[in-house]
Formats: sequence, structure tokens, C-alpha cells
Amino acid sequence: MKNFLISAIVNLILISVSYLLFRKIISGPTRNKIYEKLFSSFSLFIIYVFVITAGITVLTALILYKTRFVIYLNIVAPALVSILVGFLISTVPTRGVGDKKTN
Repeated sequence: MKNFLISAIVNLILISVSYLLFRKIISGPTRNKIYEKLFSSFSLFIIYVFVITAGITVLTALILYKTRFVIYLNIVAPALVSILVGFLISTVPTRGVGDKKTN
């Protein structure tokens, strides 16, 4: 239980850091275009996220099997997926259409 809580806290930190990092790196209009592309069809979004998550997990498993660090698979794979989640969260617009920009 202790290891699960530590892993969960680290994943929350990774999500937060990747969210803030992607918000700083990618400009607002670009993030909005990515959001519109991703969420144009919610069912396709779910399929894309599933396939990308499965791909990250499989690729991580193959790399860890080759390097014989299999015992860390349940730590590394969710951490990499947390970075993907942070990216997806960063693409969600924070202002509505009618909101005015403050100077």
C-alpha cells in the first residue's frame, strides 16, 4: 500500500509538471488547434488515447525486458502515461469565446 501511494503521488507530480511545461512551451492558439483536432470526435479521442497508452506500455515493457529492469515496469509505464495525460490536460482551453483578455 505504501508503494502504491508513493507511485500515485509521483504520478500526480508528473502530471502537474508536464501540464505546466506544455502550457509554457506550446502557444495558446496552437494548443486550441490541437484540442479541436483531438476532441472533434470523442469516440475517436478515446480510441486514440487507448492506442497511444497501450503503445507506450508495450514499448516500455520491451525496453525494460531487454535491459532486465522488468521489476520497474509498474512504475515507469504509468509515469510515462502521466506525461501524456499532462499534455492532454494542457490542450484544454481555459478561456471561453466571450472572455476578454486582461492587460
